[in-house]
Amino acid sequence: MTENQIELIKDIQETAFNLLKDLTNYNENEPGYGLTLDHNETNVASIAATGFLLSGYVIAVKYGYMSYEEALDKVTKTLHTLAYNVPEYKGFFVHFVDFHQATISKKSEYSTVDTMLCLCGVITVAEFFKEEKVQELSNLILNRVDWLHFVHTHEGKQRFYMAYNPMKNGAYVQGKPGFIFQWHMLAEQIPMYLIAAGSNQLNKRLANDLYEGFERVLGTYKDVSYYISPGNTIFVYQYPLCWMDGKTWVDKFNFSWFENLRLATIGHKLWNLDNYHLYKTFSKHTFGLTASSTPTGYGVFHCLPNAFNEVITDGTVAPNGMIGSLITNSEDVIEAITYMKELPHVWGKYGFIDAYNFEGEKPWYSTRYITIDKGLELLAANAYLSKDVVECFMNHPMIKKGLEVLEWKKI
Repeated sequence: MTENQIELIKDIQETAFNLLKDLTNYNENEPGYGLTLDHNETNVASIAATGFLLSGYVIAVKYGYMSYEEALDKVTKTLHTLAYNVPEYKGFFVHFVDFHQATISKKSEYSTVDTMLCLCGVITVAEFFKEEKVQELSNLILNRVDWLHFVHTHEGKQRFYMAYNPMKNGAYVQGKPGFIFQWHMLAEQIPMYLIAAGSNQLNKRLANDLYEGFERVLGTYKDVSYYISPGNTIFVYQYPLCWMDGKTWVDKFNFSWFENLRLATIGHKLWNLDNYHLYKTFSKHTFGLTASSTPTGYGVFHCLPNAFNEVITDGTVAPNGMIGSLITNSEDVIEAITYMKELPHVWGKYGFIDAYNFEGEKPWYSTRYITIDKGLELLAANAYLSKDVVECFMNHPMIKKGLEVLEWKKI
């Protein structure tokens, strides 16, 4: 690792933090104080993006982007917004909220996974900022989540519902309003089981049944095998390791989520090496089919192997899809980011743009910065550089309890 490469990763971390900060409401006269926009071309805030930025305040203090006192002030006021202003159902936050008023936007659902991403941020700052008000507000937010209310039996397994929406014609509602789908598959929800297990709401058997209740589907590309999500979109393996220390901890079956991401990244890289010549945008250096901006809007792309048995991509390349694997596949990622840094129009004020595509008549460069994509870059860079966020998350009493209940082991 050269000094220039380390500096590039530090730049990725700092520019990602700046983007999230600049897209956050710091108007103390508005109910939406502390909420972070879903992207720079909207007035809708994302509860998940808010969780990424909460985690980012720890990094800001550690790296001198912000004083401890300023970060503490912003954290405390953001936690107040989450505790008292953002709509919640049984402690689960609504996915999208008005940036200014913190009211429900887009007939949005109460989302378990987006709440989880926000709670990861709450847990991180609660461990770092030990002041009484932070502890009071974080405990209120964490302890009111009614995990049991979202548990049901599906296909003979104990599983969490994905979401709830009481509104007719609301987001994701099909037929009558109510609970929406369930976590029957592998995706980015892994920290949810640790948080729920540490909440003192679930008995040990139920906590373990929930963690063991989603499908583990083994997929293979060439000679590389790993547990895949149905779409095999790479970000779902990366998100949990923004907070979880998968390198040090394995579950009670000696399974490593760190190793699963490492293998998934190798699989995506191998597929790219076999197919990059089919797309003008692709190169032998870049890899990782993920979710991002595209020339036609938001897109979610799928690599082989997957449940559809087909590749879904329009040739778009998203830098966050590589950066998210920094901690597990650093050499491949550093090669990729070094290559992309030299491309025209791909690096700017906020580091890498969200995505780019050369398949059309003229090159397309995203002007939209999606905050959860930058949040992934921020925390993946930090997990590689110094693990500030990971250490805070893993040391929080709720996570320690969850590790104990699920019988995870240090290696």
